[in-house]
Amino acid sequence: MQFMIKNDGLAKVPAEIHVRAESGERVITIHLTGRLLSQPAWDELFQRHAGADEAADLSAIYRQNARLYAETFTAWDGVCGPDGQPVPLSLAALEVALLSIDGPAVNAALQRAVHELRFGALRKN
Repeated sequence: MQFMIKNDGLAKVPAEIHVRAESGERVITIHLTGRLLSQPAWDELFQRHAGADEAADLSAIYRQNARLYAETFTAWDGVCGPDGQPVPLSLAALEVALLSIDGPAVNAALQRAVHELRFGALRKN
């Protein structure tokens, strides 16, 4: 028997990016659309992107994470270029974000968003 709840296979999740600034920390929230997967599909996705042991440095790990995020997320809202125009989600855009000065904060936010997609949002009382 197969268990299935009907949905469109996508969900929106926020990603709060905590960036450093001279005046202190700023929080920038973007909204991601991501794929809802079965647990075996999540396992397979992570297994496919589990080559971190081969990565020579943190930049290589972030490039690898960009590939995972590009496969997990289908769109993002709230990301603009220097000209103020929206930047479409792509592997190249993810790599630029992850290798920027705020790359560690972006990576942490995207990891939390993946966790929320996989396991669901924490419910507040």
